[in-house]
Amino acid sequence: MSDHLFFCGIKHSGKSTLGHLFAQARGLVWADLDELVLQQVPYPSIRSFYRERGKDAFMQEEVKALTSFLRNTDRRAVVSLGGGAADNQNLIDLVKANGKLIYLVVPEEILFQRIMSGGIPPFLDAHDPKASFSTLYAKRHERYGNICDFMVELPNYPDLHDTARFLVETLQSEV
Repeated sequence: MSDHLFFCGIKHSGKSTLGHLFAQARGLVWADLDELVLQQVPYPSIRSFYRERGKDAFMQEEVKALTSFLRNTDRRAVVSLGGGAADNQNLIDLVKANGKLIYLVVPEEILFQRIMSGGIPPFLDAHDPKASFSTLYAKRHERYGNICDFMVELPNYPDLHDTARFLVETLQSEV
């Protein structure tokens, strides 16, 4: 089956939450790639795996986990990718061969506020988190914009269910 939907976006853009709500609304299977990876590696979290094994090992596990999921599902699915999926060309090739890549776009300032609400994450420079996030955002936004099949600019509704309805309506005629 090659008509799966893959939600991508920058960290805290709503890939998992909106992906799950979208799949429910459309009667599709939903999977979170990070959760699929955790099912096959002996680590309590993605962060601990990434910290101990590194980026390359993590990217290999993403491809293995998605390959296994796609091989074992016989229904159309929505898969929420991790925020760094743009850096994993093998993963992107697998995604593109099996469905549509949908980029969930959220303005930089909103994402920065969401990310910082939990404190400064380790992937940002503690001395200048705003500048380091701005650099990351620009790089990933350009990459996702160039590789996606559909780009959806999400409104910043206070209720995620309203955002999910917007997403379902927006993609109704596209996917």
